[in-house]
Amino acid sequence: MPEKLKLPSCSTLHPELVKDGYETADWVADNRRHLLIKGIPAYTKSGIIGRPSLASADKGKAVLASLVQSFAGVLDVLDVR
Repeated sequence: MPEKLKLPSCSTLHPELVKDGYETADWVADNRRHLLIKGIPAYTKSGIIGRPSLASADKGKAVLASLVQSFAGVLDVLDVR
């Protein structure tokens, strides 16, 4: 994956789907070791964990391209391309 790109940036590949206010919706919860047990509501009321303010459509496109490239070999093995 390209350096310093986070997977959730992919959500801004379609900016028309991003809700107003994402620029100020950052919520840092670094200690999430029980996330799978307690769920997201234990860590945030908004459902956001991370920094959506750092996302952009270009970053989303780069992440998606990287994922496609990373999974190309898997798709070949599964013979689905």
